[in-house]
Amino acid sequence: MEEVTIPEKVCSHCNASLEVNQKFCTSCGYPEDGTEKEKAVFHADSVMAHSKSKEAPKFIRRARNTLFFIAGITFLYGVFIFFSQDDSATLIVAALMTVIYVILGFWSQQKPLVALVLALLLYVTNIVLNAIIEPTTIHKGIIMKIIIIVFLAKGINSALHLRKSK
Repeated sequence: MEEVTIPEKVCSHCNASLEVNQKFCTSCGYPEDGTEKEKAVFHADSVMAHSKSKEAPKFIRRARNTLFFIAGITFLYGVFIFFSQDDSATLIVAALMTVIYVILGFWSQQKPLVALVLALLLYVTNIVLNAIIEPTTIHKGIIMKIIIIVFLAKGINSALHLRKSK
Protein backbone atom coordinates (compact mmCIF):
# COMPACT_ATOMS: atom_id res chain seq x y z
CA MET A 1 0.00 0.00 0.00
CA GLU A 2 1.33 3.37 -1.03
CA GLU A 3 1.45 6.16 1.53
CA VAL A 4 -0.18 9.42 0.47
CA THR A 5 1.62 12.53 1.64
CA ILE A 6 0.14 15.96 1.43
CA PRO A 7 2.80 18.58 0.79
CA GLU A 8 3.15 21.06 3.62
CA LYS A 9 1.63 24.43 2.80
CA VAL A 10 3.89 27.42 3.56
CA CYS A 11 3.41 31.16 3.38
CA SER A 12 4.99 32.57 0.24
CA HIS A 13 5.87 35.77 2.13
CA CYS A 14 7.57 34.48 5.30
CA ASN A 15 7.79 30.67 4.77
CA ALA A 16 5.81 29.92 7.94
CA SER A 17 3.76 26.71 8.03
CA LEU A 18 0.09 27.08 7.17
CA GLU A 19 -2.93 24.89 7.81
CA VAL A 20 -4.62 23.39 4.73
CA ASN A 21 -7.63 25.74 4.71
CA GLN A 22 -5.89 28.75 6.24
CA LYS A 23 -6.40 31.94 4.23
CA PHE A 24 -4.11 34.29 6.19
CA CYS A 25 -0.67 33.53 7.61
CA THR A 26 -0.71 33.69 11.40
CA SER A 27 2.93 34.76 11.43
CA CYS A 28 2.94 37.75 9.07
CA GLY A 29 -0.73 38.21 8.07
CA TYR A 30 -0.14 37.63 4.36
CA PRO A 31 -3.37 36.62 2.55
CA GLU A 32 -1.96 33.41 0.99
CA ASP A 33 -5.31 32.34 -0.44
CA GLY A 34 -6.65 35.88 -0.70
CA THR A 35 -7.61 37.92 -3.71
CA GLU A 36 -5.13 40.01 -5.66
CA LYS A 37 -6.61 43.11 -4.03
CA GLU A 38 -5.97 41.71 -0.54
CA LYS A 39 -2.39 40.86 -1.50
CA ALA A 40 -1.87 44.35 -2.93
CA VAL A 41 -3.27 45.93 0.25
CA PHE A 42 -0.93 43.75 2.34
CA HIS A 43 2.10 44.86 0.33
CA ALA A 44 1.03 48.53 0.43
CA ASP A 45 0.57 48.33 4.21
CA SER A 46 4.01 46.72 4.53
CA VAL A 47 5.61 49.53 2.55
CA MET A 48 3.81 52.17 4.64
CA ALA A 49 4.82 50.48 7.89
CA HIS A 50 8.43 50.31 6.76
CA SER A 51 8.32 53.98 5.78
CA LYS A 52 6.87 54.96 9.16
CA SER A 53 9.54 52.94 10.94
CA LYS A 54 12.25 54.81 9.05
CA GLU A 55 10.66 58.20 9.83
CA ALA A 56 9.90 57.46 13.51
CA PRO A 57 13.32 58.41 14.96
CA LYS A 58 13.12 61.80 13.21
CA PHE A 59 9.74 62.63 14.80
CA ILE A 60 10.90 61.38 18.19
CA ARG A 61 14.02 63.58 17.92
CA ARG A 62 11.83 66.58 17.03
CA ALA A 63 9.63 65.90 20.04
CA ARG A 64 12.74 65.65 22.23
CA ASN A 65 13.99 68.99 20.90
CA THR A 66 10.54 70.41 21.62
CA LEU A 67 10.94 69.37 25.26
CA PHE A 68 14.26 71.23 25.46
CA PHE A 69 12.60 74.24 23.80
CA ILE A 70 9.77 74.17 26.38
CA ALA A 71 12.36 73.94 29.16
CA GLY A 72 14.20 76.99 27.83
CA ILE A 73 11.07 79.07 27.35
CA THR A 74 9.78 78.09 30.81
CA PHE A 75 13.04 79.11 32.44
CA LEU A 76 13.21 82.42 30.57
CA TYR A 77 9.60 83.15 31.51
CA GLY A 78 10.36 82.48 35.19
CA VAL A 79 13.41 84.74 35.13
CA PHE A 80 11.45 87.49 33.35
CA ILE A 81 8.59 87.36 35.87
CA PHE A 82 11.07 87.29 38.76
CA PHE A 83 12.87 90.45 37.65
CA SER A 84 9.79 92.33 36.43
CA GLN A 85 7.42 91.49 39.30
CA ASP A 86 9.83 90.27 42.00
CA ASP A 87 7.91 86.99 42.17
CA SER A 88 10.24 84.31 43.51
CA ALA A 89 7.47 81.67 43.64
CA THR A 90 7.07 81.83 39.85
CA LEU A 91 10.85 81.53 39.44
CA ILE A 92 10.95 78.44 41.66
CA VAL A 93 8.04 76.79 39.83
CA ALA A 94 9.58 77.65 36.45
CA ALA A 95 12.95 76.24 37.52
CA LEU A 96 11.27 73.04 38.72
CA MET A 97 9.31 72.70 35.47
CA THR A 98 12.50 73.35 33.49
CA VAL A 99 14.31 70.55 35.30
CA ILE A 100 11.38 68.18 34.71
CA TYR A 101 11.26 68.97 30.97
CA VAL A 102 15.03 68.51 30.63
CA ILE A 103 14.87 65.17 32.46
CA LEU A 104 11.99 64.05 30.23
CA GLY A 105 13.96 65.19 27.18
CA PHE A 106 16.96 63.05 28.10
CA TRP A 107 14.75 60.15 29.20
CA SER A 108 13.02 60.19 25.82
CA GLN A 109 16.22 58.75 24.34
CA GLN A 110 15.71 55.51 26.28
CA LYS A 111 11.92 55.40 26.74
CA PRO A 112 10.43 57.78 24.17
CA LEU A 113 6.80 56.71 24.55
CA VAL A 114 6.59 57.10 28.33
CA ALA A 115 8.65 60.28 28.42
CA LEU A 116 6.69 61.99 25.64
CA VAL A 117 3.30 61.01 27.06
CA LEU A 118 4.30 62.38 30.46
CA ALA A 119 5.62 65.55 28.86
CA LEU A 120 2.40 66.08 26.90
CA LEU A 121 0.30 65.52 30.03
CA LEU A 122 2.47 67.94 31.98
CA TYR A 123 2.31 70.56 29.23
CA VAL A 124 -1.47 70.34 28.80
CA THR A 125 -1.97 70.34 32.58
CA ASN A 126 0.16 73.47 32.81
CA ILE A 127 -1.94 75.17 30.11
CA VAL A 128 -5.19 74.20 31.86
CA LEU A 129 -3.99 75.34 35.30
CA ASN A 130 -2.79 78.66 33.90
CA ALA A 131 -6.17 79.10 32.18
CA ILE A 132 -7.98 78.43 35.45
CA ILE A 133 -5.79 80.87 37.38
CA GLU A 134 -5.73 83.52 34.65
CA PRO A 135 -8.32 82.89 31.89
CA THR A 136 -6.71 85.37 29.48
CA THR A 137 -3.67 83.08 29.10
CA ILE A 138 -5.67 80.51 27.12
CA HIS A 139 -5.44 82.50 23.89
CA LYS A 140 -1.98 83.96 24.44
CA GLY A 141 0.53 82.09 22.33
CA ILE A 142 -2.13 79.72 21.02
CA ILE A 143 -0.26 79.02 17.79
CA MET A 144 2.91 78.10 19.70
CA LYS A 145 0.89 75.92 22.07
CA ILE A 146 -0.70 74.09 19.15
CA ILE A 147 2.66 73.59 17.43
CA ILE A 148 4.20 72.17 20.61
CA ILE A 149 1.26 69.81 21.15
CA VAL A 150 1.46 68.64 17.51
CA PHE A 151 5.20 67.96 17.76
CA LEU A 152 4.73 66.00 20.99
CA ALA A 153 1.75 64.09 19.54
CA LYS A 154 3.72 63.15 16.41
CA GLY A 155 6.56 61.97 18.61
CA ILE A 156 4.17 59.84 20.65
CA ASN A 157 2.62 58.41 17.48
CA SER A 158 6.07 57.54 16.11
CA ALA A 159 7.13 55.97 19.42
CA LEU A 160 3.95 53.86 19.36
CA HIS A 161 4.62 52.79 15.79
CA LEU A 162 8.23 51.96 16.61
CA ARG A 163 7.09 49.89 19.59
CA LYS A 164 4.62 47.95 17.39
CA SER A 165 7.23 47.24 14.73
CA LYS A 166 9.57 45.70 17.31
